[in-house]
Amino acid sequence: MPVPDESVVRRVLAKDDLDAKIRLCIERAWDDLKAKYADRPRWRRKSTTRGLMWENSVEAVVVELEADKGVKPIGHYDTVSFIADDKVLFRLKKAASSLFTANFPTPLAGLFHAHRADLFGHDGHHRVEIVHVFNRFQTALDWIGVVAREKEEVIWQYELPNRGATVATLTPPKLPVGPASDAVLRPAVAADKKSNEADK
Repeated sequence: MPVPDESVVRRVLAKDDLDAKIRLCIERAWDDLKAKYADRPRWRRKSTTRGLMWENSVEAVVVELEADKGVKPIGHYDTVSFIADDKVLFRLKKAASSLFTANFPTPLAGLFHAHRADLFGHDGHHRVEIVHVFNRFQTALDWIGVVAREKEEVIWQYELPNRGATVATLTPPKLPVGPASDAVLRPAVAADKKSNEADK
């Protein structure tokens, strides 16, 4: 199993804007969660938000990429991974600002970042995580990107592109309809002096 190569992963995920589509799915999942659970800030367990966010993100990506023959979801145990272009195996996760994810320390969770070992019968794939990072209050997404780790070390990372962003249209300024001198404000002192002279 190769240590993940950033250039390979970037190339595979950029094909047909796959990276931007995944980012959009994660952003939509967050928007849906906020809309559906307005009382979320009162929840005692912050892990509830993280769990629902993961479920929504995975479902959104599965639905979005259903017609994409180059990507297939792989269900195993209680999680889902995706294989893109038969080269990159990725999973969706929530990460801390350090870009580390937290898993219950099962043997399989530990093996995901030990690239000497193959997982789930899929060998030769570049294994990475596509993570979302909440702000410290868990009220907004701060970052969405790809993270490659080798055991306890982040070896590289990059943010997913936001190609779906709309460009704001600027309204041109109104052109003056008369001379600029008509629009100039005159000091009050000068105006009072003129009116006094006119009275004389």
